[in-house]
Amino acid sequence: MAQSRAARENALSARIDRLAADWILGQQTAEVAAETDLVGFCERVQSLCADVDSGIHWQNTDWNLFELFRRQRKEDDHTRAIAWLMRPTAPHGLKDAFLKAFFEKAFGIPAPAGTLECRVAEKKRIAIGEVDIEVKGPRWWLIVENKIDDDEGPGQTKKYAAYYKQLARPGETFFVFLSPEGKRPESRDFEPMSYRELREALESACESVPPAPEAELLVRHLVQHILLELEN
Repeated sequence: MAQSRAARENALSARIDRLAADWILGQQTAEVAAETDLVGFCERVQSLCADVDSGIHWQNTDWNLFELFRRQRKEDDHTRAIAWLMRPTAPHGLKDAFLKAFFEKAFGIPAPAGTLECRVAEKKRIAIGEVDIEVKGPRWWLIVENKIDDDEGPGQTKKYAAYYKQLARPGETFFVFLSPEGKRPESRDFEPMSYRELREALESACESVPPAPEAELLVRHLVQHILLELEN
């Protein structure tokens, strides 16, 4: 028996009502799920922040001696470290490897004979001032003037060059002006050298002669410190 028109209209209306009710229920379910996800996300963020604040899971294990003692830009400390590495008898284990690598990087020539016998002094007082590093070989001198944030004094490198050239024959004096950017000094007798080149010389020396285990940490920290702080 065929449905009456009114019955068909009532059935269609009921289907529309159920569809509308299902849509509303679906919307409510989605909103509840979204809110639940948001609450869970917030709880994860709060837990992570608590871990960071407590330092349990997010401890920074990267450190450097120069940063630890706040000596990142202290010129005299860098001078002493460089002089120590140049000293063949120091307990770094490099012997004269760094001094040789320094010569080759600064001048493009092999170091003169007698590097194992040389004497190294930092902050050496002379008649006309104080040189940062003096390396005295059997018949030669290497003078290093180190500048990190300061400029050289008026005529400083010219005075140093004239003083040491009086002590040796031509070709027996070597002068280096060390700075982060490798800037050129007043005296043309001084070869400019950057801290990047210094780092490369130290890395080259360590490849040929590994440092002693006790000195390896200092060498590694110096290389890292130059990379991060002193290379322009």
